[in-house]
Amino acid sequence: MQETYDVVVIGAGPVGLATALQLGRRGVATLLVERRDTLSHHPKAGGIHARTMEIFRQWGVADAIREAGRGVLPPSASGPTGFGWMTRLSGTEIGRISFGASAEDRARFARHSPEFACGCGQDLYEPILLAEVHNHPAVTVRFGLRATVVEQDDVSVLVALDDPGADTLIGTVRARYVVACDGVRSPTRRTLGIGEQGEPAFGNSINVRFRADLERHRGGRRYGLFWVINPETQGAFGWRRRQNEWTYNFEAAPGEDPATYTAERCVEIVRQGIGDPDIEVDIVSILHWKHDQAVSDSWRAGRVFLAGDSAHRFPPHGGFGMNSGVQDSVNLVWKLQLVLQGLADESLLDSYQEERKPVALFNGEQCLLNTKRMEETGWLLPDATSIAQIEDPGPAGQAVRDRIAAAIPRQREQFYSHGQQFGTIYASRAVIDDGTEPELSTISEYRMTGQPGARAPHLWLSAADGSEIPTIDLFYDGFVLLHRGDHQEWSAAARAVTRATGVLIDGHAIGPGGRWFERNDQPRFADLYGIETSGAVLVRPDGHVGYRSVKGEPDPTVALADAVRRLLGKHSRQAPSPIRRKA
Repeated sequence: MQETYDVVVIGAGPVGLATALQLGRRGVATLLVERRDTLSHHPKAGGIHARTMEIFRQWGVADAIREAGRGVLPPSASGPTGFGWMTRLSGTEIGRISFGASAEDRARFARHSPEFACGCGQDLYEPILLAEVHNHPAVTVRFGLRATVVEQDDVSVLVALDDPGADTLIGTVRARYVVACDGVRSPTRRTLGIGEQGEPAFGNSINVRFRADLERHRGGRRYGLFWVINPETQGAFGWRRRQNEWTYNFEAAPGEDPATYTAERCVEIVRQGIGDPDIEVDIVSILHWKHDQAVSDSWRAGRVFLAGDSAHRFPPHGGFGMNSGVQDSVNLVWKLQLVLQGLADESLLDSYQEERKPVALFNGEQCLLNTKRMEETGWLLPDATSIAQIEDPGPAGQAVRDRIAAAIPRQREQFYSHGQQFGTIYASRAVIDDGTEPELSTISEYRMTGQPGARAPHLWLSAADGSEIPTIDLFYDGFVLLHRGDHQEWSAAARAVTRATGVLIDGHAIGPGGRWFERNDQPRFADLYGIETSGAVLVRPDGHVGYRSVKGEPDPTVALADAVRRLLGKHSRQAPSPIRRKA
């Protein structure tokens, strides 16, 4: 008998695992298929943004991922404290950008979120995500199989499963929907004939994982990346915080086949970057990848959706690849669940592309800008003659180093990007515009707002017993209604609408008369969310505001029921313009 599922997820990278994990939490019958026999062995996608750590926190895996990324650092250590530029790892340091090292930084980040950014390689956090997937019996996981969309109709998708090594058909399964998380070269995207728009590749990148005793050259510095710039090699070292484990990423010479960069050749290049020709280097693995940018024309073809790298790819400067992909899945899964349950109209699924594609276009443009700015510091140089004298101890060398040092502060946006991470304001059929205009975030400055479409702002709340939780811990797999404690009619409305519609809405009263109380050292809830005393805010399952009643309603139950129907596509409305963000 042919197996049937609600959803087939193709690809068990970070985005596929995130998608399957969320579906499992919701009890959705899911098949996760991965063509490889194992998870990733090579470290990549290691910069986890604070917004993504919030999501991992909701799934109960943030602490384990942070601990895995900390490695040998003591529990009190915060992880990477900045990013440095130098001639060689053992050479002259030209400049740095500190990150999270100052009390001012930490206080600013804490105002935005209960979670901080984390450095942890994909090979370390994928097993943690997979273990959590296995905790949910609704998900079946199969490795060593290639999944191909064969055909679809109005009710299901036929997916063929075969042995990728032998091209032998194993069988077929049917699903109501498919989410393709199958990477930058997505076979599913090609099968569906979906094109993409982007920029030509800057070049071919080589990422080398190796072991070497570099402690005397690291000199106690806990940089996230050690950028090296010299005439022989330009690249970035990453210490994995695991004794002698490191990575070195550099570009292949123009016109050269990346396959010619053998382990022996990479050893010499790594030594050039270190500045120690005699140091013992043990190559563990080598990864080739293209330094480019593209966004798929369409993110949906019938009952098949693209997410993560299959929908977009960016240069790494800013770290928005995996992070954007995980947030794609967070945006999509709750909508799939409600449609599968018959609680939302099929049209709700169109809001996925309406909301996430503009984010991908924006992230791609910013990451390209970050990359172009990096050229000012000696990265991706087509001709290295401009830095030929960088190690000269005299005035000529100092002039080159001074020029690069002057360009380093202009790299700040790729590291200080809280506005880009948190400041997206969706505009789609799944957001009810209340006619107000927010103060928009910039790349680095996040301006918290309760504007419909925005990520619901973070506040710490206290209970009567003195315990504290952040608002992010109130958001989970259903809708959440926030209102003032002296207006309990909103929580009553949440209960009534839940009973009438089957859509789970959890009401929370904040302030006098409610369950939760605000701390005195932060903004007032009503002020931060932009509501008056009798107002309320409905937060979607993905943590974004879907509806806001600024001044309250004569009948909160009627108003909330109407808002839920509109959000879930029960009322047909023209989709508005895409996300808004300050230039």
